[in-house]
Amino acid sequence: MTVLLPIATIQPSFSSVIDDVHEGLIPAEDFWISCYKFGDTSVHGKVKVSASEGNRSEVRLDARDGVEIEKLGGGSYTVACPALAIPHTKIALPRQVFSDSESSERRIPRKITAFDVSPDGTRFATGFDDGSVHLTPIISRSQSQAHGSSGSGQPAAKIHLTTVSDLRFFPSSRVLLSAGEDFALSILPADLLHDSSTPPPNFSPVRTLKGHKRAITRTAIISRGRNVLSCAKDGTVRLWDVGGGQQIRSMWVQRYTPVMSMSLGERRETLFSGPVHEESVNGNGVSTGLPIDSREVDTEDKLVFCALQNGEFEAFDLGTKHSVYLSSSSSPDHVGQKLPALTSIAYSPTHHLLATGSLHGLVTVYDTRNFASPLTSFKRNASSIENLALTVPSTWLGSSAPLLGEIGLVIGTEDGLPYVAGIHPEGPGVVAELVGVDCDAVRIVRVRGEGEADIWTAADDGVVRRY
Repeated sequence: MTVLLPIATIQPSFSSVIDDVHEGLIPAEDFWISCYKFGDTSVHGKVKVSASEGNRSEVRLDARDGVEIEKLGGGSYTVACPALAIPHTKIALPRQVFSDSESSERRIPRKITAFDVSPDGTRFATGFDDGSVHLTPIISRSQSQAHGSSGSGQPAAKIHLTTVSDLRFFPSSRVLLSAGEDFALSILPADLLHDSSTPPPNFSPVRTLKGHKRAITRTAIISRGRNVLSCAKDGTVRLWDVGGGQQIRSMWVQRYTPVMSMSLGERRETLFSGPVHEESVNGNGVSTGLPIDSREVDTEDKLVFCALQNGEFEAFDLGTKHSVYLSSSSSPDHVGQKLPALTSIAYSPTHHLLATGSLHGLVTVYDTRNFASPLTSFKRNASSIENLALTVPSTWLGSSAPLLGEIGLVIGTEDGLPYVAGIHPEGPGVVAELVGVDCDAVRIVRVRGEGEADIWTAADDGVVRRY
């Protein structure tokens, strides 16, 4: 049964309203909080911000019309709506905002179509629909005012003939893999100059990988980067030798269905009970496969999960290069009903979890040790799920969350209302609303670090936000 989760939205400029009153620029002002739940009447309330009578350096927040707000330490807030059974939910404001100076000068900003943060946290890369890739240094938090804006001011290099569909940093943070809808992959130098303010002067491909017949949708780096993976709308997942610039193997999904996304991880304890390719098993049902190529490094213990356009997902054993699981072609809620396309997928071998997101807003979570039925399925509305990231940062779920078995799932959505969901034994719930985007689709989400983990988003407004 699909669980319907509520939405709590807040006027994007609410923090500016609070700051203006706090600084004495205006005596008082209102901002909006709106709450929704599918099938119920929405609630639209206001919060009056005014200077405190007892202490002029403080502000009062007086909520009305069915909404509540509380201020926490460190400039954080929670909002609630009793009528829709929305408990006090964290409102997460971006700690840093990076806007592309070139995009900000346009009437219509360039949409970010691909994004990644380097493992060492010193830079990020953005890709755009004109085929360009932009490398940006990340200034330290001490150098940036909270919620301030940082423009990179650096030109973007034209890497692909058309839209950049994915970007991935290699573990060294000094090399970048880009993929495009022009069917090609590019290996790019991602070093910064000594002053850490500009990308390298030779920011152009050192190697190009070609073989796909349709647009590439996602990529993955295997271990330290001797091999990479790519998937595409041509229905294939391809394994590449980076050093030689050649394809090692091509794996075809069932019925050559377009692959919309994929997620790579170690093969842990799993229980696959679904159909597999006939040619991938012998007469005893034991998985067979092709011999390991001499160019392969650390592929034997990996699984890759593929989100398919027909609503199914398929798993490949990267060691054998064969399919080991294909999900049901029927809706779990309505047998025989056609499934909506899957648009995103995230695999966490550490926690034995797989999450999928669909074109119609459905998020489904599975225990990879038993695919017989989902752990949970939930949605907020029919807006497409653009990207998923499984994480367990204590700062988002609370210090006791790991003890309670709660897992965090960051969700990027087409409606511009990204959020963090808690997946726990009692059922899913909204842990935090990621605010700051004003109705623009959030295409990519990333989680970097542990414990004090940062959540990053990139949106159609051309802005990168760090939470």
